[in-house]
Amino acid sequence: MKTVPDSYVEDNFEQVLDAFNNCGWEAVLDSASDTGYSSISQAFREAGNQAYDEDNQADGKVLHLLAEACSMMLSPEKPNDPFDPMWVGGGTHSAISDDFTEAEIRLFNEIIGSIDKPLLKGRLADLVWVRNKSLGVKNALQAIDSYRQLPLDVDTWFMDVEQCWQRAIDLSRMIGATAGDRLDQIEASIIEAIKSSSTDGKFSSFGLAHTLMTKGLGKSAAKMIAEKLEFLAGEFGDAGDFHASESFYNASAKWYTLSGDNDKSIDMTVAEAEAFVNDASAKLSSDSPSHGVAASFIEDAIQVYRTIPHIHRDRHHVDQRIQELRLRLSEYGKLAQDEMVTISGNEIDIGDAIEKIRDAISGKAVEEALAIFANIHHVNAKNLRESAIRNLSRPGIFASIPKIYSSHDGRVIGKTPGISGSTPSESDEAEIIAQMHSSYGTSISITVQALILPALEMLTLEHRLRTADLIELARRSPIVPIGREVLFGKALAQGFNRDFATSIHLLAPQIEHMVRVQLKVAGVSTSHLDQDGIETENGLSALIDIPETKTIFGEDLTYEIKALFCAQLGPNLRNNIAHGLLDDHQAHSVDAVYAWWLGVKLVFNTFWNSLHIDTENENQAQADEHDLQS
Repeated sequence: MKTVPDSYVEDNFEQVLDAFNNCGWEAVLDSASDTGYSSISQAFREAGNQAYDEDNQADGKVLHLLAEACSMMLSPEKPNDPFDPMWVGGGTHSAISDDFTEAEIRLFNEIIGSIDKPLLKGRLADLVWVRNKSLGVKNALQAIDSYRQLPLDVDTWFMDVEQCWQRAIDLSRMIGATAGDRLDQIEASIIEAIKSSSTDGKFSSFGLAHTLMTKGLGKSAAKMIAEKLEFLAGEFGDAGDFHASESFYNASAKWYTLSGDNDKSIDMTVAEAEAFVNDASAKLSSDSPSHGVAASFIEDAIQVYRTIPHIHRDRHHVDQRIQELRLRLSEYGKLAQDEMVTISGNEIDIGDAIEKIRDAISGKAVEEALAIFANIHHVNAKNLRESAIRNLSRPGIFASIPKIYSSHDGRVIGKTPGISGSTPSESDEAEIIAQMHSSYGTSISITVQALILPALEMLTLEHRLRTADLIELARRSPIVPIGREVLFGKALAQGFNRDFATSIHLLAPQIEHMVRVQLKVAGVSTSHLDQDGIETENGLSALIDIPETKTIFGEDLTYEIKALFCAQLGPNLRNNIAHGLLDDHQAHSVDAVYAWWLGVKLVFNTFWNSLHIDTENENQAQADEHDLQS
């Protein structure tokens, strides 16, 4: 495939402008697999490659420019610089607004008027406005008008339409009176869409209300929106979709508060808590009952009830209800220990070939791709230990020599005396653990470079994983404590954006809190009293050594959390982050990448298992029956 220099548009402006009119961009746009920017970008890129192969440089350049413009991710939370690269890595990144030359921006400015496709027209007009406001406010107006032409329905809301409408709101505010009554029209359109929404739209109506709330709009219709969300919450609950019911009651409470009806807001909070209780009961009566999952829902219900101010508690007997739920939580916690459910997924056999993992990810729907990504590696703590003992038992003097271990900044962080005999014994536990951590570190390095990073590259190339999507994933994951969805979601999102430094600083304390909450759900004390009677929560290093931790998380995951986050002879990420000992290099090291991936594994697998375990059990039962008949 041939390419052209960066100065090509400037040197051949009129030729490229003519090429736009004749390159068949409309047919390419119509050929995209869906209406989202990602598929549009891919369609333009493929057409551009074909034009280059046919030695049609002008057409190839135009189509590639359109592909790059559409590849950027729209982030409305950054109004002055709303375009993020689709991927970052290896010291480079996909297109951002600053990558386009002045001549290319002038080209976009020339062709906007002849485009009647709102998604493409809005993107180009917005890009021109961001890069060169001297070309006129007409570009901001065209972007606003194009974005709000996009339909507010369930089929398109999650295909970048949500971000486009949010961007239209921000642009209208940015240009003030010049926008005329556009902001009022946008607000009215969203309110009308909420009014006419139903359970068929699922979370599109939730997203519409969330957009109004976050943008400070919809106050005049707050009561109607609250009532609509309450109605939908009840409908979802009646249908057994308690995940949706919980979210809609929570949103309804906020809108009732905005409307000034605090009593109804408290009613919705109570309804949200009881939806969690219903979720727990439904789980226990399902074909795959789990007291561990049910206990997590009861803990969520208790936390929701705790948010109700004391002045409002008597009306709903809140304190009494909390006590009832605490008893149920304790009962479920004890039964959950007997179940010994390990939070994990099924490892897939992909060997050591980078191309194999890329092929495994490529072409899959986003959920299936994430399922593969989250399970490309599994640590077996028992095998690590057995391997360590075998290595220490080999003939030679290395195993018997005392060792001193240093951190990356030269501090002595551990010492081992060497094994006392020809083979390790109980007294050589420290040496065995050190050998396990060494092997684990090697495994991390290989896994990250041969599996995780190549898979991540393919995953982000084919799918847009927005922060909002990952926050929703965290909210739907049973292992993420209530009130931590945004922190978990943002931590995962930063990793998908290759910002592992930010990701690991967000994730490490949340992993610790997650362990603490799961122990509390199981009825385990996670704090200690000092001599003055002051109660202090134990840190991760203490929590991970509690025997019940291994029961809840399984031997393998418990070992990984300990070795990765709080073992002196391991990466020790939790403690190094807490004490500011992680430098720029360590924050983007293979250890940080692996820790982020482990967070993805935890959040996604618990979400996936909670949705699919019933189906998997049913399929397995059918398979077993078929085997018996055979």
